[in-house]
Amino acid sequence: MTGGTPLHQRWIVLSGLFLVYMASNGVILHTLPLLYPELMDSFGWQASEVTLPATVFFVIGAVTSPPAGWLLDRYSSRAIIAIGSTLLTLGLLAYSATNSLWQLVAVYALLGLALSLCGLVSNMVMLTGWFDSGRGRATGILLMASSLGGALFPLAVGSGIEQFGWRQTVLLTGVGVGSLMLGSVWLLLRDGRRVVPPSPAPGTSKGQEGRVIPLLLTRRFAAIVFATGSLWFIIIALTQHQSIHLARDIGLARSSLPSVFSLFFGCSVVGKFCFGLLSDRFDLHRVMATAILMLAVSLVALSQMTPGATALLYGYAMLAGLGFSGAFTCIQILIAAHYSGPLYGRILATVVLIDTLCGALGTQTIAAIRESQGDYTAAFIGMALLATLSAVMVLGLTRLTSGPEAPLQRTDTHP
Repeated sequence: MTGGTPLHQRWIVLSGLFLVYMASNGVILHTLPLLYPELMDSFGWQASEVTLPATVFFVIGAVTSPPAGWLLDRYSSRAIIAIGSTLLTLGLLAYSATNSLWQLVAVYALLGLALSLCGLVSNMVMLTGWFDSGRGRATGILLMASSLGGALFPLAVGSGIEQFGWRQTVLLTGVGVGSLMLGSVWLLLRDGRRVVPPSPAPGTSKGQEGRVIPLLLTRRFAAIVFATGSLWFIIIALTQHQSIHLARDIGLARSSLPSVFSLFFGCSVVGKFCFGLLSDRFDLHRVMATAILMLAVSLVALSQMTPGATALLYGYAMLAGLGFSGAFTCIQILIAAHYSGPLYGRILATVVLIDTLCGALGTQTIAAIRESQGDYTAAFIGMALLATLSAVMVLGLTRLTSGPEAPLQRTDTHP
């Protein structure tokens, strides 16, 4: 942890970030997909149409991440998170009044901008500034918030849909989430003072500290973004499509969907904390590869799901929750381990840009496969193979990072 900072201040900040992240990601990423079957019934949309707004959301989030990283390197993280929380609240309120696909696309575009300001990048930049040693544990605790939100909010939203309908439920959710997020911002201690940044990543020369481009033109960075981009492709596609698969293809009762979501994200709470601890104690790359392979096995199980296979359904939810959360947690720790320092905000935002575009691609690719094949079987098997390749790439990072970073292109002029 950053020396000279009282322990209670660090944990107050972490508590505030936890609540902000739980409300923002827990609702936007992990709960709103629960509405897809309702929207398909209400408007007659196909899978590719109902997931189109989410695709736009990820694209907008991707292209606004680098400007957000630039702002976070220069201005108060607390103020930026407050602005993002306000925009997110407005987006949810507008969601409840949506009457057409393009209105929903506009709402998701606003949510994408909002989450760039109050989501992963801003939370990790602030956390990394307050925590140095023990960062894996702190990161695991923070990322647990998203899964905790994913475990709690679907139960509340699912109950609300049954009692009030989806419009009124989204309206009430917007009011509650906005109040929680804006209230939690007060726990984020003023960060006008500049916390002493962690040491630059190995292989970063003094002259490179002010330059981002040289760090991006290395084999190490290419390997990292291939692995993380593949995982975002898988994770986002899975979280966006599993409700459609379970409700439409498997025939799971709508009333049972929230309990499956809750188990999935409840296990991911455990996974994020445990894999965060493991990354502090063991080789990060091996820990991350283990989580990715667990995710791959769960995707195979999902592809073989049949109506009435309750044991397989809940086994999938537990294993997928652990694998998804462990991989996602290790992504954040991996980037911080390699690139924490004066340029961390911009590098993280660049990685998030690439990863989020991969997530958007995954959302639409999986929808297209379902519509062409009639189900998700081929898509889930393909995702499992991609996850396995990502695990191999992560293990290869151990060799790549054992020495100085190697540039992607030769910089000398000798033959």
